[in-house]
Amino acid sequence: MDRAEARQPLDGASAPQPAAADKQRAPEEPTVDQDGHRALPAPGEPGQPPPPERPRGRHEAQRRSVSGPARVAIAVVIAAVVFAGVLATWLISSAKEAPEQSSGTAAGTTAQAGPTSRPPGPSTFGNLIVNWSFEQDLNGWEVLGEADATREPQGRTSGSGALVRARGPEPGQVGLALPDAASAEKGQRYVASAYVRSTAPGQPVTVRVIGAGGQESSKETGATLPGLQWRRIIVDHTVATAGPLRLEIVAEEVPAGDALLVDEVIMRLG
Repeated sequence: MDRAEARQPLDGASAPQPAAADKQRAPEEPTVDQDGHRALPAPGEPGQPPPPERPRGRHEAQRRSVSGPARVAIAVVIAAVVFAGVLATWLISSAKEAPEQSSGTAAGTTAQAGPTSRPPGPSTFGNLIVNWSFEQDLNGWEVLGEADATREPQGRTSGSGALVRARGPEPGQVGLALPDAASAEKGQRYVASAYVRSTAPGQPVTVRVIGAGGQESSKETGATLPGLQWRRIIVDHTVATAGPLRLEIVAEEVPAGDALLVDEVIMRLG
């Protein structure tokens, strides 16, 4: 028998097959830790897949270091913003406090001294009457009839006016007169007016312009209003003879104790 021939199995039994050289080697037994768990292979060992790279977000940018000049500029901008905020807060608080202080001062002045507003001065709008609102006294005016005249607080729009109180035994004419209200030329036209009221409402009051030594005159009459209301009476006069003009404001048949009040007397050329 040739030794190269394969041995036939006896009694039908298969002969042991030799290990094939081209078959893969059996996998190595996994390494076990001291606690009995399977040990993981160290990174970079053969057979261990490399760790996956972390995907970058689309908004993720590479970090860049800020240079020295850029840091200084950022600090300056931040300081400017902080300063502007502080300044704005201070200005707003100052604006809120100012009106409150002004309001309190004005209220205190009004309570102590009464009304302080007054109409335009005598030279404004061509008014020829100098002492026209009786703020200081009745200088330049004459008292008509049996009466006492004085400066009375609380005028129409100013601090005071003129008060003429009758004191005769019988009702009579009382009022005020300004002898030289204007020096007029022939043909000139003058307009005079006065605000009046009285202690007894419905009192007739006349505003009169007299010229040429009493030879010519113009007048207008109106009744006073109830309460503290003022009524304005207006009269116009055209000069026929050159000379001074006299202005009168009078009330007729005033009983003793009653009074006529006058304020804001105006005479203009026009």
